[in-house]
Amino acid sequence: MRNIGPTSSRELSEIGIENRDQLRALGIEETTRRLLFRFGSEKKISLNYLYALEGAIYDRDWRDITPARKQELRSLLERLRRELSNHIA
Repeated sequence: MRNIGPTSSRELSEIGIENRDQLRALGIEETTRRLLFRFGSEKKISLNYLYALEGAIYDRDWRDITPARKQELRSLLERLRRELSNHIA
């Protein structure tokens, strides 16, 4: 998948995503939720990771994401991090 390197590919595989169709079907929110749940304590899921996922879903370079969409992704990541921390607490 475009924008997805070997480490991210391995992580996505661990949460059941092997290709773009599966990523697209699950969606960026649920994919991020699963990544945070699975890897949140081991590594920080970054905003750039979400940009890469967004680019992979639409088969475009992550740098082509609009500023408005980047802000939406930033808000999504913050919300999901809070959700996870409230769930664990």
